[in-house]
Amino acid sequence: MAKLPEQRKKQILDYLSRHEFADVESLVSAVSASPATIRRDLQDLANRAVVTRTRGGAALVVHGLGHEPPYRARANENLAEKRAIAQLASTFVREGEVIGLDVGSTTFELARAIRTQRNITVFTASLPIAELLSQSDVAVMLLGGRLRKKELSLAGTVAVQIVSQFHFDKFFLGTAGVTVNSGFTDFGIEDVEIKKAFLTRSKELIALGDHTKLGQVSLTTTCPISAVHRLITDSKADPGQLRKLREAGLEVLTAPDHHSNERNR
Repeated sequence: MAKLPEQRKKQILDYLSRHEFADVESLVSAVSASPATIRRDLQDLANRAVVTRTRGGAALVVHGLGHEPPYRARANENLAEKRAIAQLASTFVREGEVIGLDVGSTTFELARAIRTQRNITVFTASLPIAELLSQSDVAVMLLGGRLRKKELSLAGTVAVQIVSQFHFDKFFLGTAGVTVNSGFTDFGIEDVEIKKAFLTRSKELIALGDHTKLGQVSLTTTCPISAVHRLITDSKADPGQLRKLREAGLEVLTAPDHHSNERNR
């Protein structure tokens, strides 16, 4: 007997409550429904603001400053904008440099953009970044620590201690939000401790954040905007938010989209 729509949707929500994120293929198997049916159900749940649609799947909507969506749920969101940001950020990486790459989907795209460069050393706590760069000539130093399975990263005092033993030419900081008053903020306290260790050991600090991060405040402050040398965002950034940050003294670069070769500063 075919399941009623609400029964299917309850099964989908039960699955997401256990896994937080699922692609359509996983839900097809879990619910025993066709891909087209799963997509319709996900769209209905998204219209009710119960789930958030992502490319190829969905995640539960969980409100709160301290909730961080899983890495896989964020990886394909605003992908074109993240790649534009990464391409511009890659122009600041020089041969012979030792750089820190923060965990996150935008810094992953930066790793992709620099993987053909030579004589570069990258320190990171991100497993996806380390795996990507393992197939390149880039030297990789993977931090130790406790595995954060949903974020696919390493965290804890071991990671902080490792970072504190080295010096870096640049640190590329990911962020959950940035405002003039709250500075750069993020979800997890453990992640922020690693970020702060990188900040204190780096000559230059470059923050990466797509337009959805501007004007947002998350759980804990990483640093004030005065600590960062420049922020790179995308061309969809709200002009009002850009103006506030620039008036506060932060250099902000907007990465051009595919239809423009002009940099806006």
